[in-house]
Amino acid sequence: MERKNSIPPVVYINFALVFVLLFAIFFPEIRSALTKLFSSPKPISASKQSQAIQIQSSFRNVYREAQQFVVSIRTKKTEMIFHPYAFGESREDRISSIGSGFIIDERGFVVTNYHVIKNAEIIEIIMSDGRIFPARYVGSHERADIALLKIPSEDKFTPAFLGNSDEIEVGDWAIAVGSPYGLEKTFTVGVVSAKSREDLDETGQTHIQTDTAINPGSSGGPLLNIYGEVVGINRMIRSSSGSSAGIGFAIPINYAKRVLRQIEQNVGQNIRPATLGVMATAPLPDHRRSLGIPSEAIGVLVYDIEPNSAAEKGGLRRYDFIEGANGLVVRHINDLREQVGLVGLGGVLRLKILRDTQEMELSIPLVEATYQKGKK
Repeated sequence: MERKNSIPPVVYINFALVFVLLFAIFFPEIRSALTKLFSSPKPISASKQSQAIQIQSSFRNVYREAQQFVVSIRTKKTEMIFHPYAFGESREDRISSIGSGFIIDERGFVVTNYHVIKNAEIIEIIMSDGRIFPARYVGSHERADIALLKIPSEDKFTPAFLGNSDEIEVGDWAIAVGSPYGLEKTFTVGVVSAKSREDLDETGQTHIQTDTAINPGSSGGPLLNIYGEVVGINRMIRSSSGSSAGIGFAIPINYAKRVLRQIEQNVGQNIRPATLGVMATAPLPDHRRSLGIPSEAIGVLVYDIEPNSAAEKGGLRRYDFIEGANGLVVRHINDLREQVGLVGLGGVLRLKILRDTQEMELSIPLVEATYQKGKK
């Protein structure tokens, strides 16, 4: 039987490669076409985009820093689920949700929003490298919407640098990093739209407004400036759809620092909202003349006090002129409301007042108001 010699396929491949190489050598226009085919030229040269490239590099630098201290917060709690079509039928189910946070201390202390962990049975901290730690609850401030957690580990962690929110200006870069809709380490960029937006909710605290995209899951994450400093804690949005509409709000980090000091003094507790029980406003010139309030004095005038409130029990009177609270000047009613919120229920509010042209100081325990039932 005659045996046929078969040529291996690799020989044909080598011949083809040699042919293409020789063809490219003797036909330069073919070589140029092949070069363009396998290269990726930029439509616009780098020299024409130098400023944009510098900004792009700045954003990359911020992200490289931020991803070291930004974490995701996963919570689980049991809820009763009612059957939509069978009346009275229900079952218990464990619901999982996601939020954001950031490390503020190398020992593993993490800041987030109180509403992110409210009523949670299980709290987990997910690191940027994928590690998952069970979180230890340190404390929270309900009205300020801030909570402090601890990673139970002996490892040292990279903390965020807390900036100065009083130094921000409208138009400054504002960068958010978090886990919107559970998409971890999402980086969005915008600007500061307003510095001190007031009366957004019952807290009375001011917020930083930004058009940076903030969505469900972004809550608790940091709002950063172009230097990578935390200037705010992303908290909420205004939107008819529930998704970002370019109107987001962050808690100024300077206010958050004061809240965290309160939490550190009340470890293991949730500082509940408190009320003082007064109605106050800036005095009119007639009020100043009749009550002997100097024209240059800054403060608010108490014009009514709720019965059995903390204010009444603490000795505050109608027509008292409040100049300061907890050592800070009270310029308007929101300043007073902010200090009441900081102290919280069970704390003591220190007031500097002017009464009958005499300066006084009052220490008012913030207790729950008691109301007497009317007679039938």
